[in-house]
Amino acid sequence: MKKIISVLILSFTLLITSAFAMDTMPDFTLEDINGHQVNSEELMQKKAVVIDFWAKWCSPCKKAFPHLSDLQEKYKDLVNVVCISTDKARDADKVKSFVKSKNFEFITLLDPNKNVTKLFNINTIPRTFIINENGEIVYRHEGYIQGDEHELETELRKVIYKDITIEELNELFPPEELPERITYVLPVYPEKAYDDKVEADIILDLVIMEDGTVGQVCLISACKDTTYGFEEFAIDAVQGWTFEPVTIDEEPVEARFLYPIRFRIEKQ
Repeated sequence: MKKIISVLILSFTLLITSAFAMDTMPDFTLEDINGHQVNSEELMQKKAVVIDFWAKWCSPCKKAFPHLSDLQEKYKDLVNVVCISTDKARDADKVKSFVKSKNFEFITLLDPNKNVTKLFNINTIPRTFIINENGEIVYRHEGYIQGDEHELETELRKVIYKDITIEELNELFPPEELPERITYVLPVYPEKAYDDKVEADIILDLVIMEDGTVGQVCLISACKDTTYGFEEFAIDAVQGWTFEPVTIDEEPVEARFLYPIRFRIEKQ
């Protein structure tokens, strides 16, 4: 009986240790497909790191690659997208040839001895992580099916734009370049906030559908005091808006952008 209890305690201890070990990105160095040594400290020089573990035999892994490459290209100044191959050393040339033939934008690292794979406690692939600029693992996902890329981008945008100000937002996305708004629902000013003369800036991440209606709405940043409900009223209002559809080559497409909402009390 004592032996069984000891085994259970050991298993529980290992589980807890493993869970805490996964809170932050471990330090590591791996070789990329061009023969250069890349370490985790270099990767952390941007707002976020996306790490994806894969293998050449894994079909779902390869289906996710075009989307990961798009993320790297789209957010290249803010993000490092890193795909770590878990293939054995004898397959390294095949891995290099495959990745180079596709001209993917992301960084590809080789982990033939699975040293880093073990650090991340990887048991199945694909396995994807988002790490913020403080080295904290803020998102993890196992597997890939079509549509998962939308969730990944949403969570990534929450990280890279977390502390953005209205002024910085206007520089990145000038108001005159945003889709034209057709219908508008005025956000309700929270009554208590109005009485207390509290103002706030809310930044939302909007998905504009092909017909100009608003799809997914995510909160990017909010006022420091969240007790008044500014976020809730902002999201409720935006879901009733419509925009001029975004087009590429005269064809309407789904698009997403950051939109600021400023709660201001008119001066009497």
